[in-house]
Amino acid sequence: MAVDYTLLKDFPCFGDLNEAEQKAIAEFSTAECFPEGYTFFREGEAAQKIYLLANGEVEVLFSIGDEGPVRVDTLGPGEILGCAALVPPHKYTATMRALGEVEVLAVDVPALLKLMQDDCPVGFAIQQYAMRLMLDRILDFRLGARVAE
Repeated sequence: MAVDYTLLKDFPCFGDLNEAEQKAIAEFSTAECFPEGYTFFREGEAAQKIYLLANGEVEVLFSIGDEGPVRVDTLGPGEILGCAALVPPHKYTATMRALGEVEVLAVDVPALLKLMQDDCPVGFAIQQYAMRLMLDRILDFRLGARVAE
């Protein structure tokens, strides 16, 4: 069932879109709750949803060598999970797991990609946000690695 479009205003990735654009995205979005330990997706899986984290915390895990999944970050409310889903080859680049009870808005990726293709200004705005977010996370990760050395 679609969510109230006003909920999207709380998330930077959709907050700057106009009311009609937010309503369009709300049509293929759902509010969902998950328990501690729930795995949203695994690194390498085909992306079907992105998640807007409303409440709770999620750990970001990367497979590093023979060590297996290693926690590299923790995300909190307002963050987007799975933004790599918006970029070809539309696969998740990390594993995300709930650290406690979590509330999210789940957005259907195929529907969002279609909207982005059909409405170029919306697509451009969302792509710009996703690229900026991924670059920020890469920089944060690199800076964190330097501090740990």
